[in-house]
This record gives sequence, structure tokens and C-alpha cells, in this order.
Amino acid sequence: MGVYRVDITVLNDDYSGFTKLLSSHGLSLFLRIYSDSGLENLLFDVGPSNYILKCNTTSLGIDLSSVKAVVLSHRHNDHTGGLKYVMKVLKNAGKYLTVVGHPWIFKPSIVLNEYKQEFDKGMPYPREVFTQFNVNLILTKSPMQVAASTHYLGEVGNYYDLSRYKKDFHTILDDGELVPDDLPDDTGVVIKVEGLGLIVISGCSHSGISNIVKHAAEMFKENIYAVVGGFHMLKYENNDILETISVLRELGVEEVYTGHCTGFKAEKVMSDVFNDNFHKIHSGFKITFKK
Repeated sequence: MGVYRVDITVLNDDYSGFTKLLSSHGLSLFLRIYSDSGLENLLFDVGPSNYILKCNTTSLGIDLSSVKAVVLSHRHNDHTGGLKYVMKVLKNAGKYLTVVGHPWIFKPSIVLNEYKQEFDKGMPYPREVFTQFNVNLILTKSPMQVAASTHYLGEVGNYYDLSRYKKDFHTILDDGELVPDDLPDDTGVVIKVEGLGLIVISGCSHSGISNIVKHAAEMFKENIYAVVGGFHMLKYENNDILETISVLRELGVEEVYTGHCTGFKAEKVMSDVFNDNFHKIHSGFKITFKK
């Protein structure tokens, strides 16, 4: 079932651009995937807030009751906060909603450093909330097909060591012990578009956007055409920014669409490297991939 077109609408990003849409720290993308078997709609992440998701989808004329599944990049609340609104929409429409994520999706996430102490960075809804709605919850560490030629990547390989950018994150074991959190749940989605190539979509890239893109390339044994989402390079040192861009180029990336946590410094360098093929996304931004 070949995918011949993908339309992406940014439902929430940190930046609202020159629109009247709402924006807040976080990300949500609405994916329309056109294949020989028809149209399938997915949500990749749901942003930080039920209110923002409701307002922006209403303004954009997007009917979330058409969504086949929500795919979560990881458990942080700026990517999972709008889940309750989606679940309500599907339940009111008399439909089941599939939610795909990692088995750690309900684990606590805590940020600790000398400047910040966040004790509630994780998923804002306990598992019990999901039982109140028509939700088919699929939690897996492994890659999984979620639509035509569209795959959840599962746990991402550590091809390039970027663990120093995760040192502030912690979680709690079942016995209550506070331990470092390597964020194994952070992942992405890859879509193969016929005649164009692989499109990688990332939520926050705590795993490292270079690792996520490399993982997708290894899965399909193909180069990557474009990368969309948050690249989490806000705190990267200059050499890590340059190395990451070098990896993307080596893997064949021709277009980048950055937002959320990418950071101005990294975006500036990527803009210089990719020129007209660099794009800054915002709430309401639309992308079409087709040959």
C-alpha cells in the first residue's frame, strides 16, 4: 500500500507565527496519509493543553473524530497534555481511539538542576483515566506499523552519545527510589512516500535527532529525505550542532522543518546549511510531501 502524499498541519508549536492561533511550549501534528488504500489520519503528539488543541483544531476546521490513532513521541506533558480532549471527541463520536506509546509512558518524569525542580513533567493523566474512554492502549518498545507505510520507531539506538543532554532528568522506580532517567521512551515516526523517500517526524528528540534519523535509516536501509519536529538542540554546544547537521547530511536529508525545542542557535546554523530547504514551523504551519 504505497503512500503517495502526506499532509502535515502543526496544531501546536512554541511559536504561533503570523496567525491568530494559540501556541505554547509543546508540539502536536495532524497527519493526513494518502495511500492506494485511502486516507488515514493520525495525531503525532497532542501538545500541552486540551484547551489549545480544541481552539486550534476548531479554527483550522480539523475534525479529530477522523483520527485513527494518536502516536506519542514520549511522556512529557507538553506532548501529552491534550489527550483528554481527543479521547472525549472520539468517545462522543462513538468511536474507539488507539493510543500508541512506550511502556514508560506513565512513569514519573522529574527535572532537577540548580535552576529548576519540576516534579510533574510526565504524563498528566493516570492510566485509570484511559479506562473512562474508548481507548485501545498499545505500549511497545518495538517498531510498529500504525498506518500505510507509516511506522512508530520504538526505542531508538544510541548511535551517537548525547547522554550529557539528559543528565537533569530523573524518574522513580516501583519501590520509590529516585534514579537517573535516560528517556528510553523518546522516539518518532517514519513515513515512506513513494518516489520521494523517508520522512522522519520527531516530537522532542531527547534521544538525539541524529540517533532518531539514523535509527529510521537503519530500519529501512534507505536515506532520509526530510525531518520534521522538535530537535532538542537548545542546549547543544557548537560542535554537537555541527556534528548533528553533518550526520543529517550524510543520511541524505534534503529538507528540515524545525520547531518546539530546537533552539535559535541550532536553527541559525541549519538555515545557513540547508538554505531554502530549511523551514521554521509554527502553529498552523502546513507541509505537503508528494512526488
